[in-house]
Amino acid sequence: MKTTKTRFCLKSIVASSLMMGALATTSAEAATVLRIASQHAPDQYASEVLRDVKKELESAGVDLKIKLYPAGQLGSGEQLLGEAVRGSIDIVHSFVYSHKDPVLEINSLPYLVSNYDEMGKVFSPGSNFYSIFDQRMDKLGLKLLGVTAEGFIGVMASSVPENYKSTGDKGQNIRVWSAQSAKLATQDMGYKTTTIDWGDAFPALQQGVVDGMIGATPEATYTTFKEAIKNYVPYNAFVENYAYYASKKTWEKKLNAEQRKVISEVFAKASARFVEWSRKNDAANLKKLEEFGVEILPISDAERSAIAKEIREKTWPKLEGRLGKEVLDQIVADLN
Repeated sequence: MKTTKTRFCLKSIVASSLMMGALATTSAEAATVLRIASQHAPDQYASEVLRDVKKELESAGVDLKIKLYPAGQLGSGEQLLGEAVRGSIDIVHSFVYSHKDPVLEINSLPYLVSNYDEMGKVFSPGSNFYSIFDQRMDKLGLKLLGVTAEGFIGVMASSVPENYKSTGDKGQNIRVWSAQSAKLATQDMGYKTTTIDWGDAFPALQQGVVDGMIGATPEATYTTFKEAIKNYVPYNAFVENYAYYASKKTWEKKLNAEQRKVISEVFAKASARFVEWSRKNDAANLKKLEEFGVEILPISDAERSAIAKEIREKTWPKLEGRLGKEVLDQIVADLN
């Protein structure tokens, strides 16, 4: 009698275990696993936002499981774009390079915006810029989920530039990155330019190979270059911007309508967080630079707007061959 009861109990336990295992397997199989790759270090604000995105998506009740790969673990920005087109990565947060479509270089237009209010307007759905960016990404096989503006870019230098409040000759040769739009705009701002990779910029500044550089937000200037410079001009000439985008293969074949809706809403909300954060973060790091001993050269909104107007009128037409006059005219309309 005892043996029979024991066997019965064992059978019950085994059956229960198998049932629980089956349920767990079914639940695991039901969840859609998404691989999200980014370029930001784990301690950066953008990574904090992505961790919040992961929590929101997984708790939304639409059977999503998120795996995050920060700090370029799955490749460079160019590689991530290619992998997303192929569908091997589901969602990306990275700078969008123009190697697949020159029109995507609109995200590097000088003085695309010159203040935080314009930043909020232009980098949001509904603007001509956003619509063009969305359409060009779609043609590549990508679904734009949001643009994140992560701070304005100014000029740092080892001495005070001449005529720094206007586009007059600055008497300085400064480092610029390889984009044609960056070179042309910086030259039209009155600087001579030398193209130097980011990784070589610090020693070039320290050794006096160049007098300064353009290409860093106040945060990047403080964390990376403060020991090599004497001053910083907050020109707001470019915006450090990235994008959230999904593989269309994932979007159309891997996700259902309910999941797509949730993902769109969560990433739209995440994107909207960046403008106000940029405003506060730029200000906080300008203060840190000043406290460290770097002089923040004052420039008024009116002076900055005058420079922006000149660059849009002088530099943008030089980019028509690459970007198209119609595209540029539409973006200008965003600012009216």
